[in-house]
Amino acid sequence: MERAYVLINCDTGYEESIIKELKKMDSIKEIHGTLGVYDIIAKVESENQEKLKEAIIGDIRKLTNIKSTLTLMGAGDIDIGEKMAELIPDIIPEEKKPLEVPTDMNEDEEYDDEDDDFEEKKK
Repeated sequence: MERAYVLINCDTGYEESIIKELKKMDSIKEIHGTLGVYDIIAKVESENQEKLKEAIIGDIRKLTNIKSTLTLMGAGDIDIGEKMAELIPDIIPEEKKPLEVPTDMNEDEEYDDEDDDFEEKKK
């Protein structure tokens, strides 16, 4: 089963009528009016990705008074553990390492944070 969430912007005042139209579609499994950037969110499911695309492009996006949509495709069922670790990189190191001197500088060399070129350009 393929799944997507469609965030919908519509013309002001047409939210209710669009929700009624969306409820008639077999591929719509959930629908909610929202406050904020988007007016409506719809959960769309279909047996394969091609039919899911058809439902979004051919049915939802062609409704009158819909200004724009943003589709978020489902990532499928994810097993907690190994597969989740593949999706979310380890951004917090296990051990904190001390800062290292940049490789292009000698340890005896002092760092000068003033930009000499900038000073010359000002003159």
